[in-house]
Amino acid sequence: MMPIADYAFEGPYRSVEKIEDSPGVFLVMCELAGKYYLLDVDHSDEMRKAIQNHERRSCWEKHRRGPIKYAIHYTGDMSPGKREKIEKKIRREYKTIPCPAHPTEAPR
Repeated sequence: MMPIADYAFEGPYRSVEKIEDSPGVFLVMCELAGKYYLLDVDHSDEMRKAIQNHERRSCWEKHRRGPIKYAIHYTGDMSPGKREKIEKKIRREYKTIPCPAHPTEAPR
């Protein structure tokens, strides 16, 4: 488990194989010399599919310093609005996330 912004995230995982296609919030990060760098955060009703087909994947590749990994926080029947609040809280606390939440925002 990995605590981020008062939430417990499972992982990090090197692939999506161990990630359920369930609702939740996910972190995209890379690892270099045992240190993790947060690249992006998002939420979805189907996390595995969302990660596999994510519109910001090119941003992840551009900013990664090592292998990409994923950490997952399953949210069960939590509404998309509440999941978005978690995402926004993480983005507020980790201001150096390079991939913007909305494609119209400039990457950092």
